[in-house]
Amino acid sequence: MIDVSIPQFKQIESVDEKAYTVFVIEVCAAGRRHTLEKRYSELHALHRELKKSYLTPEFPPKRVRNWNPKVLEQRRRGLETYLQGLIHQDILPKILLDFLEINMATQLGYEEIDGISGERNKASHQPVLSFSADSFLHPSQKGGLPDIVVVGVSQALDLNLQ
Repeated sequence: MIDVSIPQFKQIESVDEKAYTVFVIEVCAAGRRHTLEKRYSELHALHRELKKSYLTPEFPPKRVRNWNPKVLEQRRRGLETYLQGLIHQDILPKILLDFLEINMATQLGYEEIDGISGERNKASHQPVLSFSADSFLHPSQKGGLPDIVVVGVSQALDLNLQ
């Protein structure tokens, strides 16, 4: 399960650029939580890319030029609703997972996930036990104890394997 929220926004002031607002996005996927800071323009670029191929929820308009906290809070709520609408769809586009920095392969324990569909290509585990030969086709010739299961089955089926 993936959960996304935007609990706050903050003003970033730098010497090189004029001040701008970032939205703090909290992402919780498979029990792991991380935080991102994204500008409205980054979220809008994601929306433009997604709507080329997917049905997307309504995106909050950029009509805001007034940067007072009340207006920014309204935008924060709109962006949070938008992201939650994307996350609760049946198919999660890879571009969305990348934007939210969710590595589903790691989260789910697989080496590769097939694009958007989420099909497993390879398991990340290694075999714990392996055999060099099939013991039923090539019984041991070392004279150890007989395999009582094989003996019992062969007697039940009236086979002469010994």
